Amino acid sequence: MIQPNEDSTKAVRAVFFIDPKGIIRTIIYYPLSLGRNFDELYRVIIALQAADEFDIATPADWYPGDDVIIGPAGSCGTAKDRMDDGDIDCKDWFFCTKKLDKDTVMDRILKK
Repeated sequence: MIQPNEDSTKAVRAVFFIDPKGIIRTIIYYPLSLGRNFDELYRVIIALQAADEFDIATPADWYPGDDVIIGPAGSCGTAKDRMDDGDIDCKDWFFCTKKLDKDTVMDRILKK
């Protein structure tokens, strides 16, 4: 749909997240007719920094204080230990999550 007085040239807007090493970590494209959600952009920045700081992954729609995904176990012994650990919730030997406190995340990230 063309907006009033809009040029017929199709354009998009993009947001690039580039880390301190110059590596592009995330690219989000928006059509010209769609506004950007700055809460989502902030969430992405915090999630990327949390992933780096805590060596974790974040699921879709993650916010600080939500469960995070931990990397797969490197051995059968580690997998068994994780499944027996009360602080780690394992759906199976290869997919485990854990709690990561919001204050811990924000304190460590925002102090940088």
